[in-house]
Amino acid sequence: MNYKYKHTEQDIISYLERENVGTLATTDKDINCIRLRVMYYGVDEKFNFYLMSTKSSPKIEQILNSPIVSFLVLGLEEPYDNSWEVEVDGKSFILKNKEEIKYALKKLKDRNPFADVSLESNIINQFELIKIVPKIIRFRIYGEALSGEPPTVLEFKIKDGKRE
Repeated sequence: MNYKYKHTEQDIISYLERENVGTLATTDKDINCIRLRVMYYGVDEKFNFYLMSTKSSPKIEQILNSPIVSFLVLGLEEPYDNSWEVEVDGKSFILKNKEEIKYALKKLKDRNPFADVSLESNIINQFELIKIVPKIIRFRIYGEALSGEPPTVLEFKIKDGKRE
């Protein structure tokens, strides 16, 4: 593939660092539907996304029941054709390892007000930290899409909770 608008991984990371909110899609097996939620996120250079939620919240239960998720980040810009989106399909994990939790909190600090308050108030044990490891990432800038250019697609393999 040699597209005119092929974006590098670093390009895409730089767009993701501009925003701090995305939409998480989980599967709710109890009512047989997809649930969408707006969530603050942190991201690292390997496209691992970090989220947090209160313990035993419905989204935590849904992740435990069906860890395959989608996450969408939208960046609205002026003019509109400079707007962009990053679509992530991947597998989610509830973090248990203290070092991974510490790393996730570092990625969420100053990006998620709930993380900041829980750290300041020392109530982090009331939350679960979630890691989304990407399988597929699709990045598009709307002006490029409107001119017929395909999105930049990155595909990864996941093994033992990590991108290979």
